[in-house]
Amino acid sequence: MQPSHPPSFAQHIRNYTIAFYQTQRNAFVIIITLLLSLYILTVPDQAADMINAVIDDGVFHRLFQYILLSTLVWSWLVYGCTRMILHISPVGIRINKESDLLLRWLPKAGGVVPALILAYAFWKPDRWQPYLLLLESGLMLVQFLWVEQYVPVFALPDHWRFSNRYTNFKQDIRGLWRHPLGRLVIRTGVVLTLFLIALFSLPVQWGIAQRLRPTAIIIFGITMYTFWGSVVVYFNDYRYRPLVLIMVGYLVIISAFNDNTAVRKATGQRVPSISQRPTVDAHFARWVAARRQEDGDTIPLVLVAAEGGGIRALNWTAETLIRLDSIMPGFSRHVYALSGVSGGGVGTVFYTAFLRDFAEADRTRAFERFRNVIRDDYLSGVSSALLFPESVQRLIPAPLPALERAKWLEDAWASSYYNNMALSTLDSSLTQLYQTRAGYNYNLPSLLLNGTLAESGQKIITSNLQLDSRYFKNVVSTLDVLGADVPLKTAASLCSRFPIVTNGGLIQKDTLLGNGRKERYGGHVVDGGYFDNSGVETCIQLLNNLVPSIRRLDTAERVTIIPYVLFIQNSNPIGNLPQKRSILQEVQIPLLAFLNAWDNGSITRDNMFNSFMDRFANPKTNYLTLRLAYNEKYPLGWFMSDSVARSIGQQAKDSISLKNRELVRLKGVFGRLGVKRVLK
Repeated sequence: MQPSHPPSFAQHIRNYTIAFYQTQRNAFVIIITLLLSLYILTVPDQAADMINAVIDDGVFHRLFQYILLSTLVWSWLVYGCTRMILHISPVGIRINKESDLLLRWLPKAGGVVPALILAYAFWKPDRWQPYLLLLESGLMLVQFLWVEQYVPVFALPDHWRFSNRYTNFKQDIRGLWRHPLGRLVIRTGVVLTLFLIALFSLPVQWGIAQRLRPTAIIIFGITMYTFWGSVVVYFNDYRYRPLVLIMVGYLVIISAFNDNTAVRKATGQRVPSISQRPTVDAHFARWVAARRQEDGDTIPLVLVAAEGGGIRALNWTAETLIRLDSIMPGFSRHVYALSGVSGGGVGTVFYTAFLRDFAEADRTRAFERFRNVIRDDYLSGVSSALLFPESVQRLIPAPLPALERAKWLEDAWASSYYNNMALSTLDSSLTQLYQTRAGYNYNLPSLLLNGTLAESGQKIITSNLQLDSRYFKNVVSTLDVLGADVPLKTAASLCSRFPIVTNGGLIQKDTLLGNGRKERYGGHVVDGGYFDNSGVETCIQLLNNLVPSIRRLDTAERVTIIPYVLFIQNSNPIGNLPQKRSILQEVQIPLLAFLNAWDNGSITRDNMFNSFMDRFANPKTNYLTLRLAYNEKYPLGWFMSDSVARSIGQQAKDSISLKNRELVRLKGVFGRLGVKRVLK
């Protein structure tokens, strides 16, 4: 008999690799959720700003306490679900020394990882939060070891007993429920799921999600998905019962029947008919008449394009317009229209509502309250709706419109405006915004909110004006398709439905075919940035629409209109040559191309329109860009930390000033023409 030699290092590595594959092929869902969590909580700029907001508030603030609590729950669920899959799994595992070691330690290692992910996300050597999270990870390991030693439910067996014999679904349920740990995990997961869905299904106006803030909400969502993913994987048998594949097929099939994204329509006796919307020509004639003082008037006309960019664009747009109002008397009264995309479009809606609700003399006093609106947390509500109520919708083969996350975002905007300004303006309809007791309000700028119709790729505009198809070629009008008005908050969302965070909004109309049958045509409205993230193109289309009227006024009535196109930009204008990206290039390169082209498209349009604007001789058109000094820390989502908000506000104060030569020239035009504030 030859003496046996101890395995070499290479053999150890091979044995552990095989054992790891055998165990983790069953628990792959845990690994996937942990990797996704690492990406979600550390890579996006929105994640970094969410974390910074918690860091700024300190370790004793409730926000960090919520994160500690949610991480604790997440860690225990990862530990319990890993043990449920590995220790009670109906799919057998070949036992050897290496697999025995992994079976005993992988659940504990998995349970420690959530706190380590958060520690990495919070990592700042001079702050206490990452060290407390590292301490939490160590305490979690101690807890796991303690309960396995002293709590019978968690005790590990001396020897593993697995069978390769096929078991049916009923036997698997019975085996799981008879196991004390399996019963505990199932009960805990179901109770936690019901609690979270009930909690985050409460009206967004109650502010539950805002109290917890996005980071804790996302962690709770990851926890719930970890549990249900583990349940599906537990009952999945890749040999006889491919439950994962069955679930995917079910979700795909019912998605054809549970589309709950139909946009809200404005109803009520006070909502004007959309047929009463003025045409561009009729509106412009009345707008000019409201500003004429005598024959030979010279009237500045400002068209504003607000670039997209989430809450970053919302803040920069609103701060810029309010700042221009403060340094140029009568500026807002000479803004003819606002063309907004994505967050920039939401900023124009908030700004227009603010102009309507507060007379010029009262705006300075109300501005700090308005700042609270544009800086509010809008990510918590929409993320909680995405993770919890909409998870229920995905399983039900019928649409439940109240569960759509975009409606929660709309309600969050309206609720914040009401809570801070004590007015429900955003709940009123788009056309109602312009109605007064005396008639149509021509002192407010018109809104042209740019979206993209996903099914055709066309630009779609939601506006208080009737658009002329001769100038707005191949452009769809939202209200004409719907045949009805929409709430102002819905109009804002129809230009800002960017990927994943919100979904497309469904608009349809009945169309009579040649054979007498009716068919419904339309599609889903998504973010306007898919088509043009600058909003400048729409300004040019509108200007082309106005040119015949401007020339007629000049020749027939001696009224000179001086157009200005003002582009409010918040994206990165510097196009340096980048470094290559090679990791997962088959996936990463197409995504990078899409996302980076989105930003650079605005820069290209800005440079192009600026370069040929001099060719507009009659009328002579001026073009001005007001750029945010780009900072990669400025987030793209719907949450902004106080420090970033203050930075953008200070930048508006510093750069939107009379140190800017272009603004001095514009103010000079207003001064020479005798434009004054209108006090109401």
